[in-house]
Amino acid sequence: MDLGFISNDSIWWVFTLPAFLGTKNLFDGFVVISLFIAFVLIGLLTWFFSVGGVAWKNGRNQRGSVSIPGPHGLPIFGSLFSLSCGLAHRTLAYMATSQAATQLMAFSIGSTPVVVSSDPHTAREILTSPHFADRPIKQSAEMLMFSRAIGFAPNGTYWRLLRKLASSHLFAPKRIAAHEAGRQIDCTMMLKHIAKEQSSYGTVGLRKHLKDAALNNIMGSVFGKRYDVAHDSEELNELRDMVREGFELLGAFNWSDHLPWLCYFYDPFRINERCAALVPRVRKLVQGIINEHRNGGTNKMLSDSADF
Repeated sequence: MDLGFISNDSIWWVFTLPAFLGTKNLFDGFVVISLFIAFVLIGLLTWFFSVGGVAWKNGRNQRGSVSIPGPHGLPIFGSLFSLSCGLAHRTLAYMATSQAATQLMAFSIGSTPVVVSSDPHTAREILTSPHFADRPIKQSAEMLMFSRAIGFAPNGTYWRLLRKLASSHLFAPKRIAAHEAGRQIDCTMMLKHIAKEQSSYGTVGLRKHLKDAALNNIMGSVFGKRYDVAHDSEELNELRDMVREGFELLGAFNWSDHLPWLCYFYDPFRINERCAALVPRVRKLVQGIINEHRNGGTNKMLSDSADF
């Protein structure tokens, strides 16, 4: 790079900065307070001129022919606390009406940019457009290795490969027909347990029976292994507990998803700790099932009824 083309007036700070840093002026209270006030003012100005909140500070919602309106929210947090009380969909509908943005409204949840539509035609366009196929990866899903699963993987070559594998193997017509007998057994056992509970207590809690039937169906289709839910075993109870814990972690609100820096100071639901404890338990269970297949498998021929 030719320094001859650079104006001397524009590089004066290069020569003055070393001299300034070599003095004790930088540590004077006045200088420190001035720098702090400058950073605060820059942040406030960025928030004030960002329609939709801090997550839209780059102005992406203002670049089209029709800008997307939305509330500023709070500095740093955006509209995070507005959704913490009451029903979220009603709060969003009220916000959109107050901002005259029922078709499309932009707002911020921490550092996450969000758009919401209260208009059915706009909502249909969003749901059918490939531009909205991706979703932000939750920290819990990434820690539990679900970022590679078809439900969380970003739209692209890898996701299309997963879809192709699922449609040609897991959900192929021959495969579905081959596992029909197992699904019939799961359904029959579920109905028997429901009838038994009804005759014993007069009331039935359907959630437990539906969860056990779904769990057996998934385990039978993927691993070729089913459990007798009428007789609790250590492995079955461990599997139930892991599934419950996984759903709780994936569904729980995590502040770190929207304020990534906060995880170093504040994690009220212990998301990181619980995810770190769950991963080795899942690996141990899956590895045990794989070892059972390796030790007991004698048939090397693949069939439509075979699992992995």
